[in-house]
Amino acid sequence: MPAKILFLLLALTLSGCASLPPSSSTATAGAAARSTALANRNAEAAQQHLAAVAAQRAEAGQQFCPNWQQALDHARSNAIGCARMPANEQATCWQAVSQWAREESRYFHALAPLLQGGAYASPAAQAAHFFDLTQDWAITCQNGQKACTAASGHQQMDHSKNAVNQFCRR
Repeated sequence: MPAKILFLLLALTLSGCASLPPSSSTATAGAAARSTALANRNAEAAQQHLAAVAAQRAEAGQQFCPNWQQALDHARSNAIGCARMPANEQATCWQAVSQWAREESRYFHALAPLLQGGAYASPAAQAAHFFDLTQDWAITCQNGQKACTAASGHQQMDHSKNAVNQFCRR
């Protein structure tokens, strides 16, 4: 009897060392489990990305009107400042205003994809358009006060500005 127990223990010990290839159903189950785990990780990453975009969209929406008002005030003070400068310094001033307006335009254009489909999409596009026009106007103003006054685009600038202001007053 002790020999049978010893033999049985030896057989069990050796059977742990021998490896048989897994059956195809075991391999298939393992692959399915790995595939499911990968799909779950990808779904979780996608949900985290969507949550981050939603948070960015909400923050951009909250900051849109204050940022617009600040940029609009800055545009006004820049224009007044350049107009009050001696004529020989105005071209340089208007060039700086043009560069600044280009940066503001880029900012509002960058908001468009983030705010797409929401209430802020159209005002962001209008704000970008306003600063596109402001940049062009400032370039024209480099040619002197008469060119500045005669520049086209004032109606379009006013239309864009009024549309954004109306939205932000709500």
